[in-house]
Amino acid sequence: MPLPAPRLLGLGLLGLSGLTLLHGLPQAQTVRVPTEHSGQPAAGWPSAESGRFLDSAPAPVPTPEAPAAAASQAAAPREDGPWPPPVVEPARADGCSTALTGSGRTFHVGPGQTFTELDEVPWLSLQAGDVVNIHHRPEPYRTKIGLRAQGRADAPVVLNGVTDAQCRRPVISGENATTARDAAASGFFSKQYSEPYGLIFIYKSRDQAWGSRPRHIRIQNLKLTGAHKDRRYTGMDGQSGRYVGGAAAIYAIVVEDLTVENCEITGNGNGIFVNSRSDEESSRNVFIRHNRIWNNGNVGSWLEHNLYVQTARALYEGNDIGQLIPGARGSSLKDRSSGTVVRFNRITAAARALDLVEIEGGVRPVREDRHYPDAWVYGNLILNDLSLPGSGSVKLIHWGGDNDERHFRNGTLHFFHNTVIHSGTQQQAWYMALFDMPGARQTVRATGNLIVNLGSTQMRIGHQAGTVEFAGSNWISRDWAQAGPDSVVRVRTSGAQLFEGPPPAISTASGRMRTPLARLDQPAGDLPTDSAGQPLRLSHQIGEERGLAKRPVRGRGPDLGAIEQP
Repeated sequence: MPLPAPRLLGLGLLGLSGLTLLHGLPQAQTVRVPTEHSGQPAAGWPSAESGRFLDSAPAPVPTPEAPAAAASQAAAPREDGPWPPPVVEPARADGCSTALTGSGRTFHVGPGQTFTELDEVPWLSLQAGDVVNIHHRPEPYRTKIGLRAQGRADAPVVLNGVTDAQCRRPVISGENATTARDAAASGFFSKQYSEPYGLIFIYKSRDQAWGSRPRHIRIQNLKLTGAHKDRRYTGMDGQSGRYVGGAAAIYAIVVEDLTVENCEITGNGNGIFVNSRSDEESSRNVFIRHNRIWNNGNVGSWLEHNLYVQTARALYEGNDIGQLIPGARGSSLKDRSSGTVVRFNRITAAARALDLVEIEGGVRPVREDRHYPDAWVYGNLILNDLSLPGSGSVKLIHWGGDNDERHFRNGTLHFFHNTVIHSGTQQQAWYMALFDMPGARQTVRATGNLIVNLGSTQMRIGHQAGTVEFAGSNWISRDWAQAGPDSVVRVRTSGAQLFEGPPPAISTASGRMRTPLARLDQPAGDLPTDSAGQPLRLSHQIGEERGLAKRPVRGRGPDLGAIEQP
């Protein structure tokens, strides 16, 4: 049966259930904590023997909503609302954060707090409603954390950074980090198959039933760095270890309802890695919101990315997703999920800006989700600048599949109201293709976009195969080409208005124009609908400097592109 849409309970800090916002330490208001969702990484990573627990660290008792169920029960469908779900705004526009109190236990870590170091926290015993407040200090925390917690929708487990007066996030670094005490005492990690893979490592323990998994976990307001193959750590046995190439700041073998929000993630192999490696261990519901994720990756390798997620339902919203480190060949965002939603982000292209392909191994709870064939990409500013240190892309957006044709996503990429800005010369690259599809069964439907070529590189609509259908109104720099001579791309413009002209004066940082084009104020045409049949709304746009802003409407309707121009 198809896998259902996840449920959203609230908005940012105004939706945090069972938590109390603290101004200093006195209790202020009760706020509801929303749950979130999870995803997956690439094939060939750790085996099932990725952690174990001894009697000294008993596994948490599963809650009624999160039973240690068999795999078939874990994948049972639920329909909790329309997909794509409503937008969740940042808790605060300035990125600052304060301490929270949970409906369970509350732990404070940092200068003058109950605990001074992260390795003192009983990570493996966290229960639904527990909150760990990590207070800012000048030097990084250096602890490798294992999480197996099972929160609930109304009582998630929260790792919450508490910023200082300048809104600086507390830093957790994997460089010279030591495995947390409880993980070391219980033998949580496998020295070979899990300990070198993550700074925050999410998986069940051996004494939890097969098919059980961590769930309803929120990681927010932190800077996570240093889980990189060029860095070392002290393992459970007290010996020095080195991270593997695929290590990640957040590495989840399997998880449900994972949210990562308002974090900076940089200097790792993968930034965030979430896996669905089998029918029994498939992740579900991952929300990545309002983060800055940049400068991850490994030099010379195309296997690591800022984001690498495989899950049933993934949403990326309001993020600043940058390039990888110079010399790395991976993508800004790689996703092998069902129902992928990428909206209102600022994305600077690495080898690809977006790499949206098939689930590895044909994992059924992902592949059989009714939204598996489709993705929604809208309201994004996508910058491709071949002169930046991380190079750029000649095949900007990859849709459909890259390995196993049996499991390709043979549906529609709904691409609407995006602003794409390409900068490059033919000395740097002869051409740049907007969409790269592997076969005839993939389609891109483009509506309401602003596509600008600021350089001399030839802009091609497609590469290799597939269909690009322009619908409604779009604006594109003139002198574009359909595809290269060896491609079998079909570009359809019948019935659409495709406005062309010389490139406008536009800011690559914000997508704003000094003198807006008159033809941007055009009806875009019919927009896609959500799973309930309601048209999707352009309620927001990226802020001028960071985050999200409400999108105003001036004139006849929303301007073409991601930004409402002055």
